[in-house]
Amino acid sequence: MKKLYLLGVFIMATVVMPAHGEISVLPLNKEVMKGAELESIPPWPEGVVLSGANEHWQKVMHQGDFVVALYESEAALIDVSYPFSYDEFVTVLEGRVILTSLSGEKQTYEAGDTFLVPKGWQGTWDMPVKFREMIIIETKAWLAGEE
Repeated sequence: MKKLYLLGVFIMATVVMPAHGEISVLPLNKEVMKGAELESIPPWPEGVVLSGANEHWQKVMHQGDFVVALYESEAALIDVSYPFSYDEFVTVLEGRVILTSLSGEKQTYEAGDTFLVPKGWQGTWDMPVKFREMIIIETKAWLAGEE
């Protein structure tokens, strides 16, 4: 199952442009992103949440050649048995995540850590506590997941 589908409905980003039309640089300040208000998104499809809550939020910060989004979830263990259809760069802003591949390899990431989930990856995504991340995904892949 595509994680994009799992993230719920797509929320279009608004690019803030000054009155003179100049495009501004978007600072990716971790402290600001930790406090940003997110919007509730629909629950994960039945069977995806193996344990824990089925509540999560999202906010698209930028959409250009790639999408920068914030994602937050209550503690949950998520089944990622459908291969990722894109590469996803992740920065953990809050909490901890334990990724376990189908072969049993476990990798743990905490606030401040960055990692890349490669296209085709499968396993489980365990967020034992409330978890917030910044993700970067190619826009074409993001939009393809909406189809």
